[in-house]
Amino acid sequence: MKRYLVLLVAMISTIVICATFSFPVSTTPLLTSSFGEFRGTGNRGPHFHMGIDLSTGMRSGVPILAAEDGWLVRVEIDEDDIYGNVVVLYHDDGYKTLYAHLSEFSEKLKLIIDSVVSEFGRKRIVVKFPERTFFFKAGEPVGYSGQTGEAAQPHCHFEIRNIDETICYDPSQFLNILKPKEARFIVKSLVINSEKYSYREDEVYPFKGDFPKISINAVTEINKNVIGLKSLKMYLNENLVYHIDFSEIPIDEFNNVWSVYTNDSVADGYNYDAWYKLYPDQWGNVIKVDNYAEIGKLPSKILVRIICTDFWNEEFEVRFFLERR
Repeated sequence: MKRYLVLLVAMISTIVICATFSFPVSTTPLLTSSFGEFRGTGNRGPHFHMGIDLSTGMRSGVPILAAEDGWLVRVEIDEDDIYGNVVVLYHDDGYKTLYAHLSEFSEKLKLIIDSVVSEFGRKRIVVKFPERTFFFKAGEPVGYSGQTGEAAQPHCHFEIRNIDETICYDPSQFLNILKPKEARFIVKSLVINSEKYSYREDEVYPFKGDFPKISINAVTEINKNVIGLKSLKMYLNENLVYHIDFSEIPIDEFNNVWSVYTNDSVADGYNYDAWYKLYPDQWGNVIKVDNYAEIGKLPSKILVRIICTDFWNEEFEVRFFLERR
């Protein structure tokens, strides 16, 4: 009976976590950017990527679809802001969804949008709608793909937020996007106390001082594109010392990227080098464990294990040794 109850609770938990969102694009979803990635561009300064990007084949005008039945909250008309043209929907299950970089809005909004633009021009305009005024069914177009805002090319940018829009959630918890066969985890480089190294499993690297400052440039590579990680856990001699997790990010930490990434990180639309900082430097909500204050004096040789979790919850171990010299 106890085993049955445990399984039942696990099933209920899974149902709660995996909400019933459908894909906001009609084609087979191809992920091009993940949640929590570093972004160094835009007029709001360096920031976290607060949603996911799905390919539209680099084409504008592809229908962007409501991920669930919902009511229109607002549209943002702005070709120059980070998000460009935006639609936000409210859903009765307690979430809001955001669709950005749109080239055009849905036909059902055309008269309103045309009227607003005619009166105020194409400067930044936010149009808020009374509750339950405009209803969109799941799969109905809310707009069309584009590259307004900071988008380097046309695509679908999709976010899931809580009702008061104080938190963004990783959409991978709500969507079942299949992992491409060609996807592979790679470690591009390590930095240990400001010294850069190529990674080799079980290699011995030198360090100085009381504790090592380790950062890692690791990604999922899909053809010529790279995807950021979902979680990193670092163990020193089998003790969990540091844990970064991108399940959710508060909106007010939009620009708090330096809590996780080093100043060497670059993301300009075509070049992505993001270094995850695995040592205490600046506080942030995505840092779930920081046990550096409790580890005491480390021995002269240390086993380091970094467990990297990709977008699809597959884990990969990065393993090496440190030797104080």
